[in-house]
Amino acid sequence: MINTFRIHGDNIVECERIAKIIVDEVCPLRLNTYLHSASTIVMELSFSYQGIAYDWIIELLPGFNKSGRKRWEDDIFKILKQNGSFLDETPDAIVSKVENGEETILFAIEFCSALQAGNQAWQRSGRAFSTGRTGCPYLYIVEFVKYELNPKTRERKMLRFPNAVVPYSYINFSKESDNFVAQIYVRSEEFDCNNNLLLKEFNEEDFAEKELSRYIVRRMCELDTSKEEKIILRKNLNVVLFLAKNSNRSTNFTTYQWRRIYTYVDGIVKYSIKNARFNFHKTITAKGHHGKSPQMLDLIDGCSVGLASRDLPFGIIPAEKRKEFSDGVKRLYPTFSDAILQKVADGKNDLILCLIKGFKPRGDDNRPDRGLLPLATMLSSTEIDTMTYLYGPVLSKNYELLKSSPKTLAKQNGLWKSILSLSDFVLLDVPILSGDVSDVELLMDTEDLKEYYTSIPDNIGGLTREVFSSRPQEYHEDDVDTGIHYLFAHVLKGCCFEGLCNPPGGDWSGFSVIDKNTEKRWLSLPRVSADVDGKRPDHIIEIFGVFDKPLLLSIESKERSSDLEQGVGKGLINYIKALMRYVPNVEREKGGDAWGKNCDLVDFSDFETMSAAAYLKDFAQSCQVVFGNSMCDILFIMNPLDSGWQIEMIPYTIKARELKEFIKKQILTLANKEIAIK
Repeated sequence: MINTFRIHGDNIVECERIAKIIVDEVCPLRLNTYLHSASTIVMELSFSYQGIAYDWIIELLPGFNKSGRKRWEDDIFKILKQNGSFLDETPDAIVSKVENGEETILFAIEFCSALQAGNQAWQRSGRAFSTGRTGCPYLYIVEFVKYELNPKTRERKMLRFPNAVVPYSYINFSKESDNFVAQIYVRSEEFDCNNNLLLKEFNEEDFAEKELSRYIVRRMCELDTSKEEKIILRKNLNVVLFLAKNSNRSTNFTTYQWRRIYTYVDGIVKYSIKNARFNFHKTITAKGHHGKSPQMLDLIDGCSVGLASRDLPFGIIPAEKRKEFSDGVKRLYPTFSDAILQKVADGKNDLILCLIKGFKPRGDDNRPDRGLLPLATMLSSTEIDTMTYLYGPVLSKNYELLKSSPKTLAKQNGLWKSILSLSDFVLLDVPILSGDVSDVELLMDTEDLKEYYTSIPDNIGGLTREVFSSRPQEYHEDDVDTGIHYLFAHVLKGCCFEGLCNPPGGDWSGFSVIDKNTEKRWLSLPRVSADVDGKRPDHIIEIFGVFDKPLLLSIESKERSSDLEQGVGKGLINYIKALMRYVPNVEREKGGDAWGKNCDLVDFSDFETMSAAAYLKDFAQSCQVVFGNSMCDILFIMNPLDSGWQIEMIPYTIKARELKEFIKKQILTLANKEIAIK
């Protein structure tokens, strides 16, 4: 019997990362990869796993129905929303099984290659909370560790770690929700315990690559995964203990206390109230204060208890301190509703108090703060009362919506939805931007909103829905990236090395070249480099055999040619040239696994370079216009077909013509029928 699975991903890179984990675990006897549509890569594999023979078809469906798109016939996220996923936070990938005309979600995966420190550490807590509460297992894969780099020299700065409460929140949420929600720590390219004393304390046995791959395959095989889940959560706890050991003991729980919390039946909030040696103290710079926030902090200092740490922007007002706290708020804000303040005072539950600046100076959404309330909720539960104190700038139009139609505001803004859906009370002492008034003080009772969003309907029927076609209904930039990736990473893999592939939704985690049979890699790539007139590419392909030196083909992909920036071709090359002025962060033997620190520069002159633009044929201007605007060496005009791509390559230089002829010859030699080059 052939089993069919799907990997729905933010982009083709996320899909293929999961596919690689599967392939590496099962070591297939047969593996065949082809295009089912221009955008759907299919893998057929046969293998034996734990004495059982399997034949699988895995369909890779990159690009979700986001931003109003109708890319697929239906939205895979609908079934999660029907089961209680209400935040505007969705995972990187969903793996499902297709059977008898139905599709059942098996688990969701999130990848993180970013530095896990400060508010970045809880940026994705909203995704974990919102997905995990549906009953869908959620795996958050964290590359450990990441160094912060000096922006001028790109040299490593000191290591920064997340607060221990972040990984513990996943452990606690797994218990509370009776669903497997976990962080999976995997070895990053930069992990080297020999070059950093802090990392010598980390037990490398707590990396969970093996358990991750076993969990994924065993769940797809419908085998018991309880052993893998138990080991992963135990390793999560070991990471909590490691982080606690490296934290300030005077303002954070110790390893002993974390061990006690793990077995404490009344939960972390009650334990914190009984055992904390510190209060909750949010540090706000003088510039960041607004209105009566300094006095509010003094009030909080006298009434609060730290929730495992003093350094976080949330803490606990114990139930017996709620009246004292409410009276203090009344003194600071005498115009607030007596009825709401009485409700704050009379509450029998402990109160989680969360302080959020929330919005940037111009009122823009501060994305990492979307995860703050979900993190606090994963640590405690939705049953505990929560108040959010907001002191950052608020747009006038959002303030008016907050008063008149908070559900509309929540629908339009992810941070406001996080605040309004997980708070019982919301207190604003904020500057108002572009409005008739400059400052606002407001206290709202949002308990009903919280109930509205967090209630899970009865009889929802699980994570199964009617299957929809794996052929997209419309094509976008995602498909251009998939076509470019498939051409160079699959069809032409014998003469190409994919040094960078970063479609929409990617993470810009690194760029590699093969230099003298060694893969050298730059990590934590800088954004647009205005000082060198550079543009960060979407793809960098190293091609061998075209010229005497390897060719670095730097590609900018767009849905429409008119979206290409002026002079982008020059910027694509300048970006690589500028990056090569710095020593790569790590290196390894070509095709190897183990990374080591690199010490040598890569010579830009050892490579030929060429810039390219790729875009859909249906949205193409005349080639003369595109060349004149982009200043690229070659154009890839992408035309999606039923089961492949027709790509018109338009060269502008002599060397670009040589590249086109080389690619045409390679495809002709391979007798490939999925890619047609004009």
